[in-house]
Amino acid sequence: MNMQGIYIYGFVENDCIADIKNILLESGIYSIEYNEISAVVTDTKINKLEYLNKEELAHLLVDHQLKIEKIMTSGCSKVIPMQLGTVVSSGNDVMKILINGYNILKETFEIIDEVEEIDIVAVWSNFLDVIKDISDSPQIKLMKENINKKSLYDQNDSISIGKAIKEKIDQKNSKACIDIVNSLMPFCLDARKHESMNDEMPLNYAFLVKKEESGTFIEMIDQLDIKYADKINFKIVGPLPCYSFYTIESKAIKKEDIENAKKILGIDLSDDNYNLKKAYRSKASITHPDKNSENVSDSSENFIESNNAYKLLIDYSSILKQSPDNLSNEPFYVVKIKN
Repeated sequence: MNMQGIYIYGFVENDCIADIKNILLESGIYSIEYNEISAVVTDTKINKLEYLNKEELAHLLVDHQLKIEKIMTSGCSKVIPMQLGTVVSSGNDVMKILINGYNILKETFEIIDEVEEIDIVAVWSNFLDVIKDISDSPQIKLMKENINKKSLYDQNDSISIGKAIKEKIDQKNSKACIDIVNSLMPFCLDARKHESMNDEMPLNYAFLVKKEESGTFIEMIDQLDIKYADKINFKIVGPLPCYSFYTIESKAIKKEDIENAKKILGIDLSDDNYNLKKAYRSKASITHPDKNSENVSDSSENFIESNNAYKLLIDYSSILKQSPDNLSNEPFYVVKIKN
């Protein structure tokens, strides 16, 4: 069932938001502020991301990106995006995310002040020629000749040829991708692979580039364009907010989950002498499947349960350290950079 909620687009520094509030309000966007940072949000109907169909998800993605572009072009050039589809129940929840993630956000703003994301997509100019070249290779020709010698048609033979051609395409794409990435890496700080849409796209990558070196980075792409002699078309998207490297995600934790995790590991977080890692190792040594060969199924479940409890308490401990005064009302929010 849908109910009113707040959708979070991202975060900006307060010194840029004051002058553009009225402009953003025209698009239904407003800010929730804490110290030097604002969350940029809008009112929405709560609907879990996993329940959206492809068309709804595509619409949400486009809206998310357009609104962030609106924020940037209106006057806030530095935006830290929030994970797509993040909806919370109230402004209080947004404030919890701001408080718990404040240190991470401050550090990230300092980092992105000097870098930008540039996305590169490479597509074969004529994919039919690629397929033809592969089909004319000695291996594929030999397979076809052997099939033609048979008196009876076997569909499995056609499938085998199709698989062999696909394998050759994958190898060709991989070789081109590795060459392009290796050529660009000396001119950037980091790179993230994105999913390719089809076999015609050997490369779909995001690169984290120092702003002062973006010109050199683009020059290298021009050199690659010459190297591949129009066999590959390069598309440059950017500069962009550092979506692929510095997107914020949050996770809500309920008190009952924390209590259950503490019970599983037998630990008291109020005890100043507690050792979470030691408690986990002790529990893992008992529940690990290798220690219980006679009842592997139950041991695996107990081991996974212990591992999940450990991860949950690590997240909760980070809240205790960052903002111990923000634990009066649940849910509690863990805030981190999305991997």
